Amino acid sequence: MIKRRTMLNAIALSATLSCSFVLGSSEVLADYKPPILGVVAIDLQNSFFVDMKKAGDVAEKDYKVKAIWQSAEGSLEKEVSLVENFIAQKVDVILVDPLDKNALMPVINKATDAGIPVITMGNKVEGKANYSTIYPDAQTWPTVARALAQSIDGEGKIALLIGARGSWTSDNREKAFTETIKNEFPKIQIVGIQPTNWDAAKSADAVQSWLAANPDLKAIVCLSDYLCYPAQSIADAAGAKLKYAGWDGDSGMADSLNSGATVIDGLTGAPRVGYWNIALAARIARGEKFDRTLYLPVKYITSKQTADTLAAKGLKFDYITPDKAAEELGQYSQQLGPNAPASAMSSH
Repeated sequence: MIKRRTMLNAIALSATLSCSFVLGSSEVLADYKPPILGVVAIDLQNSFFVDMKKAGDVAEKDYKVKAIWQSAEGSLEKEVSLVENFIAQKVDVILVDPLDKNALMPVINKATDAGIPVITMGNKVEGKANYSTIYPDAQTWPTVARALAQSIDGEGKIALLIGARGSWTSDNREKAFTETIKNEFPKIQIVGIQPTNWDAAKSADAVQSWLAANPDLKAIVCLSDYLCYPAQSIADAAGAKLKYAGWDGDSGMADSLNSGATVIDGLTGAPRVGYWNIALAARIARGEKFDRTLYLPVKYITSKQTADTLAAKGLKFDYITPDKAAEELGQYSQQLGPNAPASAMSSH
């Protein structure tokens, strides 16, 4: 349900974006009040969310909306409180990255009852009418598992750095990966699965413990590239030559991908994620209709040499190189901007 002010804003915004008016345009712009978006991030000190916000700020300008970003600082209680505050402020759309999909459901439904559309970012919440912006992890992460497994010849010890229990994204990536390993690679042993709450410091601590207990560790899987950076730093300092699998397509992973240390990554990209969510919120605020579940289009990233090696072992998949990924990572305005069709907002 869109409030009357938002409907009036939509009319003005439509005119502004289409540039179809000439006379009276200054009056339209003077009367236009941008929709207000309330955004609750898990932690705005985390590099992933910092990069999300930077691109979200671009979307804010492109779509002529006002986005107010708040950090939950990794606290579920604060996250709930921030959503409550946005409901009280009567913002036009609330975006929240739920630390726990079940714990957030009551306050998300409260926002819906108040007539405020809600987008749950990176987490599928089965609320009354919220939108969920997620990733096709059930389809992509089995390939991540196979690529990493083949890179260590199907045997040895590996460990996983995950996000937070109760996060749809983290839970589904972990499930798709571990089930594929269990079912297809019985000689691979998972010696650790560490929830990090997407915190780099917790990632570093986990890797130190794993290497001390398992000097023969062969690989580490990171559910986000931002967990891989500290993992690689700790392992390199210890002289451990490990294989990695990551996800996000952050440009900082290019050297590791090109060297073959990181076997596979996925182009979601924190900037693309940030821009995508603000773009969707702006479109919803002006009355566009979408499915309740939307999937960000993603692509696998690897080097040609790694892809050729995996193909020789029987694993083939469509991919882009790190250079191509870096190029596409900055094209979110063209791919998801105001002139893009509504169909560009989801891969399903």
